[in-house]
Order: sequence, then C-alpha cells, then structure tokens
Amino acid sequence: MELLFVVAVVSVTAFAFVNGFHDAGATVGNAVANRALSPRIALWLSGAFNFIGALLGQGVALAVAENTVSLPHDPHGILSVIVAGMTAATAWGIVTYLLAVPVSSSYSLVGGVLGAGLVYGAVADFEGMLMRLILPLLTAPLVVLGLSALVTAVVTRLAATSAPKPLFRTARAADAVMTGLLSLGHGVQDAQKSAAVLAMAVLAYEGIDFAAGEDTTVGWPVRLLIATALAVGTVTSGWRVARTVAVRMVKLDPLKSVIANGVAATTTLVSAFAVAVPVSIVYTVSAANVGTQFSGRRGHIRTRFLYPVIGAALLGIPVPAVLGAALAGLLILMGV
Repeated sequence: MELLFVVAVVSVTAFAFVNGFHDAGATVGNAVANRALSPRIALWLSGAFNFIGALLGQGVALAVAENTVSLPHDPHGILSVIVAGMTAATAWGIVTYLLAVPVSSSYSLVGGVLGAGLVYGAVADFEGMLMRLILPLLTAPLVVLGLSALVTAVVTRLAATSAPKPLFRTARAADAVMTGLLSLGHGVQDAQKSAAVLAMAVLAYEGIDFAAGEDTTVGWPVRLLIATALAVGTVTSGWRVARTVAVRMVKLDPLKSVIANGVAATTTLVSAFAVAVPVSIVYTVSAANVGTQFSGRRGHIRTRFLYPVIGAALLGIPVPAVLGAALAGLLILMGV
C-alpha cells in the first residue's frame, strides 16, 4: 500500500512536470516569436507566474475531482486508477510533444483516469463530466476564436492610422504583461487539475472517501508540490510546440500576438475564478491565434499544421482512455 501510494504521488507529479514542459510553448510562444520577450526571460517569467497561479484557489480542482468518475471505495483501487490513468496521460503528453503537436493536458487527464477507472469498476458520472468538464473544454476554444476575431477587427481598425513601429513597440510591451497573466491562468487551471488527483490519492491513503464529503479541500503540501513540478517543467521547456502554435500554424504580428494572448488570458482566468470550470490553455491560445487571422491584414492559416492540432484534440480523450485502461488491466494481471 505504501509503495503504491508513492508511485501514485510520483505519477501525478510527473504529469504536472510534463504539463508545464509541454504547455510552456503555448503560454510564451507568441511573445517570443514577436520579440516581446527573450526565450530565457519568457520561460522564467512563465515559471514564476505558473507557481503563483498554482496556489490560488481550488475551485477547478474540486470540479475535476467530483465530476470525472466515482472511484472505487477501496484505497488500493483508487491508487491503482490514479497510477494507470496519470501514467497514460503523461505518456500521451510526451508523444505529442515529440510530434510538435499541442495537446490538452485536461483532455489527457480526464481520458486517462476515466479509462483506468472503468477497468476497476468505477462508475462514470457522465452528466457531471459533460456539464462541468467536457462541455467547457470543447466550447471554450470556439468562444475564444470568435472573441479573438472580433477584438482583432476592432483594434486593427482603431489602429489603422498609427505608425507601425511605435504601435508594435507598445504591443510588445503589452504582450509581456499578457504573457504573465496567461501563465498565471495556466497555473490556476492546470495545477489545480493535478492537485485534485493527488489530493484523492492522499485521502485514499488516509482512508478518507473524497466523494463522501468528509474533506473537500486540497492541502497546502499537495498544492506546493504540484506548483513546483509545474513551474520546473515550464522553466526547462523546449520550443517544439511553441513553433507550431505561434509560427507554423499562423502568421502573427506583435499586435495580433498581444490580442491573442489577452483574449486567451482573460478566458482562462474568468473560467477559473468566476465559474470554476476547466479550460485547455493550449487550445485556448491556439484558437485565439487562429481567430486573429480572420481580421486585420495579412492573415494566413497554414492548414497543414492546423489539421494535426484538430486531430490531436479529437483523440485527446479517447487515446489516454485506451492507454489508461490498458495499463489498469496490466496492473490487475500483475496483481498490483
């Protein structure tokens, strides 16, 4: 039991690290591509704000914990589901990073835990999952795309008579601020999802049924551990996903970059604090970038890079679910 708990903690922490490593490209890619920030400063700024954001609130954490699956009531089963599900989600994140395709850690987490949970006899709360998890995850990029196109149309018209150099200089300064806010939102959103799963592991180890409502808080040791893993993953990140989101898929100038980051950051923070629902940072930024291409001048969407992003989104829950189920079956065969 003790060893299984340790493995569960490691698997969730690894997921948080890979989450930061994978998603940093989305949070800082626009600013780096448009020279608002240097790569090193951008990553350290993002890492710092991710850490701060990870410690703010727990509404998203509770939404994830209470609306994924009703886990088995025995502690051993809960820990096994977490190990299999989070390992599957982490593996999917690594594979997609190597392919330079952005993928939602939220999709991966929900899919991995759902697949593993069903193998162990958990009951899926499909209504709660649909309304509190899947629906926000699916609709947020569409809303962001529309908002981004609208804001771009308005701002570019207002700035039509401005000289490009001072306009872009101001946009780059604003983009540095928006990158910090977007990173803060990423910490608030993604750290809480990992913290929710780790909190379930801790409660299971202590013999407390999370679903029974005996304790519905996420402790500070859990939040600090996840915040640290997410921040370290962000600071050590590479640029494969960043190039796809900010350079290959679309053509951004400094003005469109700050608009996209501003819309994405606002959506992320409002979703976390106002309605406590999860959204995907990667797909929010990607949708915001694409939305800027429908307004203003010189917009261009390179569909050969966009289609793999859409494909990964469609597979984002099914693939981790299958992997989670396979790993859970393997644990059962091994007698773990």
